[in-house]
Amino acid sequence: MIMKRIFIVLIVLFSVISVMAQEHLSFKGIPIEGSISDFSRKLKSKGMTLTRKEGNYWFFSGDFIGRKATVLVATADGKNVFKVGTFFDPSGEWNTLVDTYNYCKDLYTRKYGQPIASREMNPALSDSNTALMQEVYQGTVVYFSAWEVTGGAIELSIGKSSGLYEGMVAIIYRDAQNAEVKMQEDLNDI
Repeated sequence: MIMKRIFIVLIVLFSVISVMAQEHLSFKGIPIEGSISDFSRKLKSKGMTLTRKEGNYWFFSGDFIGRKATVLVATADGKNVFKVGTFFDPSGEWNTLVDTYNYCKDLYTRKYGQPIASREMNPALSDSNTALMQEVYQGTVVYFSAWEVTGGAIELSIGKSSGLYEGMVAIIYRDAQNAEVKMQEDLNDI
């Protein structure tokens, strides 16, 4: 009976150590952890330029996988980073959007394996760019893939942008540990 208890305690202890030792998800080789100031400094060292700050969100511009992009860094509490989003320049051309999406999907699949979820559907009744971009603008296009990776999750999608009949490709990185911290803080608020 004592051996069984010791065994259970050891299993629980190793489980806790395993969770504590879990890696953080990385963006551009930078772990998504720590203060927004530290993360910002590391992004700047990778060629990103801080363009503005809005509350818990800091915006950067620069290159990501050889394309111009806006990078949004989100904090849970104004201090610690938990999510990074990359938004490629908007386009009014469906082929540009789908080519960028497919290229990114291929890259992430090569690195992380098949996505855990993937759905690609554009309900346009015509292959014309106008019809396809109208569906993007109306929000009826579903181009989405997601990967569960060590330390978190990555989501790739096509969605509408702020321009008329324009869309953009977005990639969102969510660090599991820091997202859980944010969730716990939010649960304490309710």
